[in-house]
Amino acid sequence: MRLLLALAAFSLAAETPRLVQTAHFVKVKSSAPSMNGQMAQIYVREVAPLDMVLRKTAQNVVLFIHGAGTPAEVAFDVPHKDYSWMAFLARAGFDTFSMDMTGYGRSTRPFPMNDPCNLAVEQQTALFGKTCEPSHTGPVTTLDSDWNDIDAVVDYLRALRGVDKVKLVGWSLGGPRAGGYAAQNSGKVSHLVLLAPAYGGGGTRGCPADSLQLPVQGRLRFELGPATRLSRSVRTLRTGGRVGRHAGFGPCGRHMGQRRPARPQRCHEGLEPTGG
Repeated sequence: MRLLLALAAFSLAAETPRLVQTAHFVKVKSSAPSMNGQMAQIYVREVAPLDMVLRKTAQNVVLFIHGAGTPAEVAFDVPHKDYSWMAFLARAGFDTFSMDMTGYGRSTRPFPMNDPCNLAVEQQTALFGKTCEPSHTGPVTTLDSDWNDIDAVVDYLRALRGVDKVKLVGWSLGGPRAGGYAAQNSGKVSHLVLLAPAYGGGGTRGCPADSLQLPVQGRLRFELGPATRLSRSVRTLRTGGRVGRHAGFGPCGRHMGQRRPARPQRCHEGLEPTGG
């Protein structure tokens, strides 16, 4: 009996690939309003089977795009039991990556986020006994600058793993980040998966006139067309035109400038930061 159990355990271990975690740092010329034209560094985390990393090639490259509230590692690679979405897909044979957008996690943090003068007036008074004028009153980043970050990482991954296209997964605000990028770069994206995507009038770039057809598996379809339709029970995804405005979001410029947040926040044109 003990021999059978030992053989079963050995067989299970042999079938379970050994995963490795690798840190990548991608240079990008920032288009964020708070540091436009400056060089930024984007942190990219990889979780993949060891043999795949050693071969330096992969057919199934997945890039996770996080939301407004947490950086990528916290959202997609939680080191607790089976909570890591990246590890789950890596064991299934995917080469998984996640990136921290500018202003998040281990990526470059724009100076306005560290300037105490950008704190709310009441917080300045409580902490320092005096107030000062903010050094930055507009959005720190925008969807346009997020798409610029994503494009740099996607090109890096395509070269790193020798693939033409990658698969994108976006959660919450990662929805318009990943979805908007895919709509403009169909030649670099093979699949798009959106989990509880936020939506609102974000970037300033025009989108292709023709709808982008991407294969998507799952129960949800989000049709973000010129008329902006949202459907809950279909099986494919089509994007085209600008996404619509969510009732829960407010104008970012007003939020950052007039009201002055309790802390410097990553913000998008037409999108106030949300919990996702």
